[in-house]
Formats: sequence, C-alpha cells, structure tokens
Amino acid sequence: MASVLVTGNAWAHKAPVLMLSVASLFRGGDKPNRHAYHDVGLATENLVVQAHSMGLVIHMMAGFNVDKAREIFEIPAGYDPLTMIAIGYPGHPDSLSEELRAKDLAPRQRKPIGEFVFSGKFGQPAGLE
Repeated sequence: MASVLVTGNAWAHKAPVLMLSVASLFRGGDKPNRHAYHDVGLATENLVVQAHSMGLVIHMMAGFNVDKAREIFEIPAGYDPLTMIAIGYPGHPDSLSEELRAKDLAPRQRKPIGEFVFSGKFGQPAGLE
C-alpha cells in the first residue's frame, strides 16, 4: 500500500493499518451507481467514528498515485480508487519532522459555515455564520 503514496504522505508507512477505499461505479453489472462516492464517504466516516471510539486515529489521504494503485492492486474498470487511509494509535509529536510536528500541533481551523451552506441556489449564502 505504501508504494502508491506520494512523497508527502510517506510517513503513513508507519501506520499499522493502511487501506485504500474503492467505489463500485455500477450496481448489478451495468446499472450506474450514482451514489458511489457518497456511499464510500459515509462508510469511511463510520469507520472514523468507530476508530475514534476505540482510541484510534485515522488520516485520510488523497495524495496517492491512482494509476499505480489500479495496476498494483489490479483494480478493474468500473471501480474507482478514492482515498488512502492510515489507521493507528496516536504517535508522539517528537517522532515527526519539524514541519509535520508544527502542522500537527497547530490549532485546527474550520471553514466558516457561510462558505459552504447555501440557500435557494448554489452560491447564495444562507446567512448562517
């Protein structure tokens, strides 16, 4: 699994579990699965909630080589590799590079809700702040 990660995610090879989420783009053979990405997202979030309840941490990564993953893991057409996921127990910040340690210890910042919640039509702020 680690061999498909981009350089910036090379730290993830230390995780005891490294997995790849894959969406099935069709149901029952040839019927398009319009909700494939949504379904994988919900399943992944449930994995996050369960892991957190067990004292584990999860880090999802878009930084991987999709074509290489398809080849190495023999993922056929009709399936789309979406996200690499590292699962493990929290490590000590001192084990990280200075750059990663600073990023890890920095306060988390969330987007203001007004940037992604719309009313009436796409892009029209809902007035929630």
